[in-house]
Amino acid sequence: MNNLYKLAEGLNKRYPDGNSPYQIATRLAEECGEVASEVNHFEGSGIKNLKRGEPSKASMAGELKNVLSCVMQLAIYYQVQDELEQTINASLAKLKSGGYID
Repeated sequence: MNNLYKLAEGLNKRYPDGNSPYQIATRLAEECGEVASEVNHFEGSGIKNLKRGEPSKASMAGELKNVLSCVMQLAIYYQVQDELEQTINASLAKLKSGGYID
Protein backbone atom coordinates (compact mmCIF):
# COMPACT_ATOMS: atom_id res chain seq x y z
CA MET A 1 0.00 0.00 0.00
CA ASN A 2 2.84 2.37 0.81
CA ASN A 3 4.20 2.13 -2.74
CA LEU A 4 0.73 2.87 -4.13
CA TYR A 5 0.49 5.95 -1.93
CA LYS A 6 3.97 7.07 -3.05
CA LEU A 7 2.91 6.60 -6.67
CA ALA A 8 -0.26 8.64 -6.12
CA GLU A 9 1.64 11.38 -4.30
CA GLY A 10 4.17 11.53 -7.14
CA LEU A 11 1.39 11.79 -9.72
CA ASN A 12 -0.24 14.57 -7.68
CA LYS A 13 3.04 16.51 -7.74
CA ARG A 14 3.72 15.79 -11.40
CA TYR A 15 0.23 16.90 -12.46
CA PRO A 16 -0.80 19.52 -9.87
CA ASP A 17 -3.65 20.91 -12.00
CA GLY A 18 -5.50 17.59 -12.27
CA ASN A 19 -6.17 16.73 -8.68
CA SER A 20 -9.68 17.86 -7.91
CA PRO A 21 -11.93 15.00 -6.76
CA TYR A 22 -14.03 15.33 -9.90
CA GLN A 23 -10.95 15.04 -12.14
CA ILE A 24 -9.66 12.04 -10.21
CA ALA A 25 -13.06 10.31 -10.28
CA THR A 26 -13.35 10.99 -14.01
CA ARG A 27 -9.90 9.48 -14.57
CA LEU A 28 -10.91 6.50 -12.41
CA ALA A 29 -13.98 5.90 -14.59
CA GLU A 30 -11.89 6.17 -17.74
CA GLU A 31 -9.26 3.78 -16.37
CA CYS A 32 -11.96 1.28 -15.33
CA GLY A 33 -13.15 1.37 -18.94
CA GLU A 34 -9.64 0.52 -20.08
CA VAL A 35 -9.53 -2.41 -17.62
CA ALA A 36 -12.85 -3.59 -19.06
CA SER A 37 -11.33 -3.38 -22.53
CA GLU A 38 -8.38 -5.50 -21.38
CA VAL A 39 -10.76 -8.07 -19.83
CA ASN A 40 -12.66 -8.13 -23.12
CA HIS A 41 -9.37 -8.75 -24.91
CA PHE A 42 -8.29 -11.53 -22.52
CA GLU A 43 -11.67 -13.23 -22.87
CA GLY A 44 -11.51 -13.11 -26.66
CA SER A 45 -14.78 -11.25 -26.95
CA GLY A 46 -15.31 -9.16 -30.05
CA ILE A 47 -12.52 -8.49 -32.52
CA LYS A 48 -9.83 -7.46 -30.04
CA ASN A 49 -7.49 -10.34 -30.87
CA LEU A 50 -7.68 -9.52 -34.58
CA LYS A 51 -7.03 -5.81 -33.97
CA ARG A 52 -4.50 -6.03 -31.13
CA GLY A 53 -3.01 -9.51 -31.26
CA GLU A 54 -2.72 -11.66 -28.17
CA PRO A 55 -3.58 -10.17 -24.77
CA SER A 56 -0.69 -8.77 -22.76
CA LYS A 57 -0.27 -9.33 -19.03
CA ALA A 58 1.88 -6.20 -18.91
CA SER A 59 -0.88 -4.14 -20.50
CA MET A 60 -3.47 -5.51 -18.06
CA ALA A 61 -1.15 -4.84 -15.13
CA GLY A 62 -0.58 -1.27 -16.33
CA GLU A 63 -4.30 -0.57 -16.53
CA LEU A 64 -4.91 -2.08 -13.07
CA LYS A 65 -2.09 0.09 -11.70
CA ASN A 66 -3.77 3.15 -13.19
CA VAL A 67 -7.05 2.27 -11.43
CA LEU A 68 -5.27 1.73 -8.11
CA SER A 69 -3.40 5.03 -8.52
CA CYS A 70 -6.68 6.91 -8.95
CA VAL A 71 -8.18 5.19 -5.92
CA MET A 72 -5.15 6.14 -3.85
CA GLN A 73 -5.32 9.72 -5.09
CA LEU A 74 -8.91 9.89 -3.81
CA ALA A 75 -7.84 8.39 -0.48
CA ILE A 76 -5.13 11.04 -0.16
CA TYR A 77 -7.46 13.85 -1.21
CA TYR A 78 -10.04 12.92 1.42
CA GLN A 79 -7.35 11.91 3.94
CA VAL A 80 -8.84 8.46 4.54
CA GLN A 81 -5.62 6.44 4.28
CA ASP A 82 -5.86 5.13 7.86
CA GLU A 83 -9.55 4.28 7.48
CA LEU A 84 -8.87 2.50 4.19
CA GLU A 85 -6.18 0.39 5.80
CA GLN A 86 -8.46 -0.37 8.76
CA THR A 87 -11.29 -1.54 6.52
CA ILE A 88 -8.90 -3.71 4.52
CA ASN A 89 -7.51 -5.23 7.71
CA ALA A 90 -11.03 -5.84 9.06
CA SER A 91 -12.03 -7.59 5.83
CA LEU A 92 -8.89 -9.73 5.93
CA ALA A 93 -9.56 -10.67 9.56
CA LYS A 94 -13.14 -11.67 8.71
CA LEU A 95 -11.99 -13.82 5.79
CA LYS A 96 -9.28 -15.38 7.95
CA SER A 97 -11.69 -16.17 10.80
CA GLY A 98 -14.07 -17.70 8.27
CA GLY A 99 -11.31 -20.00 7.03
CA TYR A 100 -11.21 -18.48 3.56
CA ILE A 101 -7.55 -17.39 3.79
CA ASP A 102 -4.55 -18.33 5.92
